[in-house]
Amino acid sequence: MGRKRRKIIKRTPRPFPKVFSCPLCGATAVRVVHEKKSETATVTCGNCNASAEIPWYPAYSEVDVYTKWYDIVTRGEKPVEAGQG
Repeated sequence: MGRKRRKIIKRTPRPFPKVFSCPLCGATAVRVVHEKKSETATVTCGNCNASAEIPWYPAYSEVDVYTKWYDIVTRGEKPVEAGQG
């Protein structure tokens, strides 16, 4: 007699988000743009046009740059450039 086989459930990992929420205006409109072979990434809010340039390291992803920017904005360490909006 053998035992009953269990059904194997494979979990697929969720991909990282491409659009983030803005700590200044609250809208979900923040994008991170990084061009290859560039040492900086640009974080821009599509609603309030707040933007900043954050240093990019090879081990970084868009989420890492967003969290760096979020920390800078919420702590008030560096003024964020506000565009027209």
